Amino acid sequence: MEKSLGIAIIGAGITGLTAADHLVKAGRDVELFDKGRGSGGRISTRRTENGVFDHGAPEIQAESGAFRDFLSALGAVSGECGSNFGAPGMRSIFDPLISRLDINQGAEVAGLARESRGWVVRLTNGRSVAHFHTVLVTAPAPQAQSLVASVAPKLARDIDAVSMQPVWTCLVEFDTPLPLPGKLSGRGRVMRADRMASKPAREDAREAWVIHMRPEFGLEDTHVDRAIVAPLILDAFGETYGLTLPQARYLDAHRWLYAFANQPLGRPFLGDAEAGLLVGGDWTLGRRAEHGFESGLEMAKAVLSREVVSV
Repeated sequence: MEKSLGIAIIGAGITGLTAADHLVKAGRDVELFDKGRGSGGRISTRRTENGVFDHGAPEIQAESGAFRDFLSALGAVSGECGSNFGAPGMRSIFDPLISRLDINQGAEVAGLARESRGWVVRLTNGRSVAHFHTVLVTAPAPQAQSLVASVAPKLARDIDAVSMQPVWTCLVEFDTPLPLPGKLSGRGRVMRADRMASKPAREDAREAWVIHMRPEFGLEDTHVDRAIVAPLILDAFGETYGLTLPQARYLDAHRWLYAFANQPLGRPFLGDAEAGLLVGGDWTLGRRAEHGFESGLEMAKAVLSREVVSV
């Protein structure tokens, strides 16, 4: 029997990291590929000269015991009502996990190919990495569809049922404090806003906020200059809460093009472990980080229960 050739995971957000962690603990060889400069996906922190901004998920809600245990083992800071935080930033939650995994950062995958010896991962820089007996694709649905279209057309058609919505976020530090609580949610075009210093275990004297807009804020041009969008978000924020906002010391914006799914698939992943190609992410089950965790865990379990050891 031929020795397993290893497992490739595309994407190092919570789904990819969870799957990799479970597989590595089971003694499998895993290599991750992520196009970003840092892992964590939408659980992300922007580090600037003005300090950190959690411009991705503002917190992580944990309902299941398995997810609570996973976050606790990583050192997450517990908050109210099942919320969890990283310190000094949200992405810090994954630092212990990232440090023990084999992650290729800045490695954007252009496509996949199936050869007689196994799967080949082809990168946009022209490099190919081979061979793997299994590939897990944990990218957002539109990107995952593009990656598997040529090697698994039916799988790509199934993914086509999922549409994802964008979210604009604004990162801002004001000169003076705002007369507002540290957490705001659900008013007008503002989906949520958080004062960074109000999060647990934060040593932060700034009046720094991250404002998440609802998808319907959605400026049509997906490539619009964020320097134009950031002041528009501040205008909407001030109008929503009836404030004349103080001067901003720092101002920027970020667009999450694939923030969450309109209509999740209702199952943890697509594909078949015996075929050696699985696709998953939070978008298969819902919108929360816990859904990404569940997808990654179930994909890893599927690989271990029906693992291909000969290609």
